[in-house]
Amino acid sequence: MLRWTDFLEVDAVRLSLEARERVGVVHELAGLMAARARVPAKELAEHLLARERLGSTAMAGGVAVPHCRLVGVPRIVTCVGIHPEGLDFGEANGGRVRVFVGMVSPPDPAGLHLNVLARIGALLRNARLREALLTAPSPAALRALLVCVEDAHVSQRSEAAVARW
Repeated sequence: MLRWTDFLEVDAVRLSLEARERVGVVHELAGLMAARARVPAKELAEHLLARERLGSTAMAGGVAVPHCRLVGVPRIVTCVGIHPEGLDFGEANGGRVRVFVGMVSPPDPAGLHLNVLARIGALLRNARLREALLTAPSPAALRALLVCVEDAHVSQRSEAAVARW
């Protein structure tokens, strides 16, 4: 079963992003993913920003998911950054974004990129989870929380599928 957290390492979690504007945050996220993605951070940031220019990846609830596909990336790589004060990132209702998830993946015909994005969106629609992420005491605790919630989400979906049979 597909799990977002399979593509999230503890060292790719930052509890306090420092940037004060959109471009800076994207550069910080790119820095968290660059080594694992085998792409220079500046190049990765340029691709993430190009995607943002097509339309903001901010969603309701103070979450944004800057993402892109890039030839040469060996596998999906994600990161999580928390911005304690939040900042304007183009959320439709004008709210401040505090939870950022970065993602880069190779071009894939099977749609894995979209499936991981969908999983991220499904999990982060949960307001209680978003609040818990903002108060996580460590990167390891934040990742462990996501693993726990994702396991419960996958289990519920599996049970629902069996019930439909």
